Amino acid sequence: MAGPPKATGAKARRKRRVRKHVIADQSMHHVAYQVAKAGFSMEAFHADYGYDGFVVTYAPSGEIDNGSLYVQLKSSDSPRFSKRNRTISFQLSGTDLDLWAGEIFPVYLVMFDARNEKAYWLYLQQYIKTNGIDVASLAGKSLTVHIPLCQVLDGPSVNSWRDDKAAILAQIAKVDHA
Repeated sequence: MAGPPKATGAKARRKRRVRKHVIADQSMHHVAYQVAKAGFSMEAFHADYGYDGFVVTYAPSGEIDNGSLYVQLKSSDSPRFSKRNRTISFQLSGTDLDLWAGEIFPVYLVMFDARNEKAYWLYLQQYIKTNGIDVASLAGKSLTVHIPLCQVLDGPSVNSWRDDKAAILAQIAKVDHA
């Protein structure tokens, strides 16, 4: 049985799937699997304007919850591990941080370590607040964030995201649309 036709001529080269694309897909599927294990659902955004996907959570009874969680994925074959701080370091742009800091619902950065098939997560708005980061001063700059290695992405951690969202919903429950 013959394979697909071969390209002819020096200019007839096809686009190639590079490692960066492979591990980006692996990260999305790894996170989506952990989200599904927690009983929730995840949808990917096709255009990347600062969010790679959103998570819909459900009550234990199966009823849909209000609000969403947002996810920004990063992946690497060699993340920058700090043995001293027990963290993974990653640089983020000030423009992205500005977007995430202004989001009402939780935004999570997930760093996927492709070699070890393990992901780590960071609640971005909480990180910004806890570390006293002045996002407005980062225009045109970047910031290195440190994701604790103890924050491994798994079903229980995704369930904790639902709790984070519930805390936000409780704060905004007083909104009156009248």
